[in-house]
Amino acid sequence: MPFIYRRRVQFYETDAQGIVHHSNYFRYFEEARGEFLRSKGFPYSKMRDMGLEVVLLNAYCEYKKPLFYDDVFEVHLNLEELSRFTFTFSYIVFKEDIAVAKANTKHCMVKNGKIVSIPKEVLEVLKD
Repeated sequence: MPFIYRRRVQFYETDAQGIVHHSNYFRYFEEARGEFLRSKGFPYSKMRDMGLEVVLLNAYCEYKKPLFYDDVFEVHLNLEELSRFTFTFSYIVFKEDIAVAKANTKHCMVKNGKIVSIPKEVLEVLKD
């Protein structure tokens, strides 16, 4: 079951063509990840209090249809892969029932500038 994040396109997110600039999709994905973790009672601030940072290793997005100013859309987030050191989320952006973008991001955790294994309490949150 995906985590669903709902949002509305703001005017400043559009480009000269009147569509959402491609870079903003990655902001939407980051917002969805943050809300997902917050909904699990484990916001980024809690990880930072533990001395941990979530680092992006790679990101991919396939754009299928544009979003426009004032469009309401949903980001459906799923945890696709989880290992000792990395985790991968997939995203599908829907406007109404139409998929307008598909993406994934791969992450690791860093403490004191070095990659660390994902702590047990974070693994439990991600698996839940």
